[in-house]
Amino acid sequence: MLKKVEVPNFYNTEIRSIWFSYIDYRDYMQNLDKKEFTKKAKDIVTNIYNLKFNTIYVHAVSFTDAFYESKIYPKTQILPNVEYDPLEIFINEAHKKGIRVEAWINPMRSIKTEEVNNLNDDFIVKKWINENKPYIKMVNDRYYLNPAYKEVKDLIVSVVDEITSNYKVDGIHMDDYFYPENADESFDSEVLCTGCDVAEFRKNNVNEMVSLINQSVKKKNLIFGISPSGNMEYSINTIYGDFNMWVDTGIVDYLIPQIYWGYDHPTKPYLKTLEEWKNVVLDSDVKLIVGLAGYKIGVEDSYAGDGKDEWINNSDILSKQYMDAVNMSCHGVSIFAYNSLFFPKEELKSHVENEINSLKTNLK
Repeated sequence: MLKKVEVPNFYNTEIRSIWFSYIDYRDYMQNLDKKEFTKKAKDIVTNIYNLKFNTIYVHAVSFTDAFYESKIYPKTQILPNVEYDPLEIFINEAHKKGIRVEAWINPMRSIKTEEVNNLNDDFIVKKWINENKPYIKMVNDRYYLNPAYKEVKDLIVSVVDEITSNYKVDGIHMDDYFYPENADESFDSEVLCTGCDVAEFRKNNVNEMVSLINQSVKKKNLIFGISPSGNMEYSINTIYGDFNMWVDTGIVDYLIPQIYWGYDHPTKPYLKTLEEWKNVVLDSDVKLIVGLAGYKIGVEDSYAGDGKDEWINNSDILSKQYMDAVNMSCHGVSIFAYNSLFFPKEELKSHVENEINSLKTNLK
């Protein structure tokens, strides 16, 4: 008989989390039967547990698809022809080890143009595309849902309701795919009022969507948080993720800004950027968890100017960044992504191993 392992309480626990994305599914979990998939999920959870981490953000919705048994979205084509429930298996294996699982959703990002014909005609998103509804628009060969419409917000919330009603998730997690960055005014042409400020209009739409998701999640007394871009100006003015409003109104439990830069970055050095994000949540109940760039270990950061070799010349950056976050009373860290730590490229393996060993020395 399995011994029950308690899952840590979000508010009373320093969160140490890993993102497990659709890319991880695509590269390491395809063409497996249920037994093989379960074995891999168990190994993944064990690796996270041995690192002394306690939370995993598992992709449940990446492109208006489902990595679970959904009556709303079609099964993801990233795991074609599976006869089992990936999310359910991950939750079961993680909870055995006392690891929290939050279902990670991308609410607005949808399918590519060439994928439309592969979908069942009954799928609501395909119907909207075929009927030329303004609820979904194409930008750079990919479709995006438009949260300006009640029909869209209702669809997104229904998916959240479906997950929280049918799975023992510990929360719902979102990242920074809001409006596509190249969406011109034609994206909103059918609904934007004459003379309206486009930026304010879009921020308000995202804010309303976030608020509705929060209401849905809180009906189940679960945790809800968002991982915005670490670049504040980009988040607010380009993709319209108004994190200040989320904090001011308390419609998120946490933020995980993606502070994916080293200490020597010329415009977004880690410590300065971390301090700016600490000020965002100051005097609020919203927790700050710091998103760290595991994917940069041992790799040249081509946009970092004179600091481009920082991740190559050092094998303890994540360890230092974790300690800085703790010393600044953050609620924890999250690393993107699982594959960066546990399936690195051959030429990066020794560098990643050194980084992990350095990180472990600071984890109690």
